[in-house]
Formats: sequence, structure tokens, C-alpha cells
Amino acid sequence: MEARWQRLEQEIEELKVQVAELQERLMRLGRTSSTVSNPVEVSLRQRGLPVLAHGDHTRLLLPSCSSPEPRTRWYELLRRYSFRLFVRDLLQVQEGSDLTALSRYCTVPTVRRYLRELQELGLVILSADGAYRLVPDQVTSFGPTLEWYVGQVLQREFLAPALFSVRLLNTQHGGDYDVIAVLDQRLLYVEAKSSPPRGVELPAVEAFLGRLEDLQPEVAVFLVDTELRMRDKIVELFQDALTHRFGPGSGSLWPVERLVEELFHIGHAIYLINSRKGIYTNIRLCMRDFRRWEHQVRRPWAGLDG
Repeated sequence: MEARWQRLEQEIEELKVQVAELQERLMRLGRTSSTVSNPVEVSLRQRGLPVLAHGDHTRLLLPSCSSPEPRTRWYELLRRYSFRLFVRDLLQVQEGSDLTALSRYCTVPTVRRYLRELQELGLVILSADGAYRLVPDQVTSFGPTLEWYVGQVLQREFLAPALFSVRLLNTQHGGDYDVIAVLDQRLLYVEAKSSPPRGVELPAVEAFLGRLEDLQPEVAVFLVDTELRMRDKIVELFQDALTHRFGPGSGSLWPVERLVEELFHIGHAIYLINSRKGIYTNIRLCMRDFRRWEHQVRRPWAGLDG
């Protein structure tokens, strides 16, 4: 009987040791998950690129209410290209009574309707005489808000974890990235330009290629938020940038080819897209093409030498 009790006591002591080890493992796991919980951050850290910061809301035009309904309504409004153009004008003329200043891309009745929508979201104050004033007066550029919207497209429509306005450590070409997502276990980078094609110049394209060299994603998208043609300027800028990187023969080595209409690709790895037919629709077309050609993808950044 005494021997049996001794065995039981020994087993209890062994169980205590095992429980203590499990508790320590759980504590370590908890510390790790509290530090890095987003799949995008995990993927980036595994690539040796820790995230310094992301999602800076101080530069966003975004409803301040913490409940999801206003932000969902804001997201739905931003899906309209005409509304995004209106918001850009609003950021340039943040208060006034002359609504024609906001009607370059839509009618005055549409401007009034958009202002009422913004009033309901707490972003605009309307007076009885028809004057308006933008409430978040610290926001001057639409760029960060466009990054937030693209991140929301990836999260809501593709169910992909995404970060926007990302700053990375250990990069050679500047650590600021617009939108990074993990889509079907592949790292996707989207650079979003809120200016029309005439506002995009060669240094911006060369910087984009440099960021790809640092990040080494599986697929990348260069988005210009416009319904204008991409062939006239953006495609030529990429051809020039690739020539600068790889020499005169880059046209045959890395041709910029049309995917459909004004969507283009380079090796089925870089996609150049506009907003015509919708940002979601165009990203979806690119991702379907990427999956179709995935085993034959050729990535220019794999051969970039900086």
C-alpha cells in the first residue's frame, strides 16, 4: 500500500512539472501572439522585415465613430469613383458656400447629396445657408485614405488580412509601403496612386521597383486611381524604368503586355491597373491571371541589382 502511494506521489510530481512546462509554453505563446498577431506581420517578420508601424489614422478622412456601421457606409461611398474625385476636391476646398468648386466631376445636386452623406458621418458641418466645412481639418491628401480603402477591399472582398501605410525595418529603398496583404498564402503588395497619370513620374515607378526588390512579394499591383488610359503614360514609364534597370534589351526581356483593356502585366507578376470598372473588379482579374500563370511567373525584382 505504501509503495502504491509513493508511485502516486511520484506521478503527481511529474504531472506538476509537465503542467508548469505547459504554462510556460502558453505564456511564451501569449507573449508572441500579443506582439505579432496579424498574418501580414508574421509573414513580413519571417522575411526579416519587422513592421515598425502601420495604419496611421491621423492622416485619414474616416468617421471617428468606433462602431462598424459608419465605416461600412464610408467604404460603400468610396467604391464610387465619382465620390473619390469629389473627396479629393473637398480636401482642396475644405470650406465654403460655392458648391461649383466641388462639382468638377459631378453635378451640384450630387455634391449636395454627398455633403449630406458626410454630415451624417460626422465629417462635414452644413449651415442653414448651404455653406459647408470639413471637420477633420488636419487631412490634406487623399492618398492615405485611398490606401485605407484598398486595404478594406482586400479584407472585405477577398477575406485577406491586410495592412496599410506600412513602415518596415531593414529595407534599402525606403520602408514605406501602401498596402501589404496575404492572399491565398501569397504576399501581395499594392501601391496606390491617388493622382491621375499626369501626376505620376519616373522616380515614383523606379521607387516602386526598388520596394519590390526589398519586399520580394509573390505578386504586386501598381494602381492609379483613374479611369483614364494607362497605355499613354504609365506603361511608357514602366518601360523606361525597366530599360534603366536592365538596359536596352529589357523590352524583350520584360515586356509590358496588355491583360485586358487598360490592365497590363509584366511577367504575370506586376500588374498595372486603373479604376475603370472598379478597383475590386480589376484586382480580381489580376489575381485570377496570377493564379492561372503562377507556375510560369517571371518576377523582375528577382533580378534587380539596385
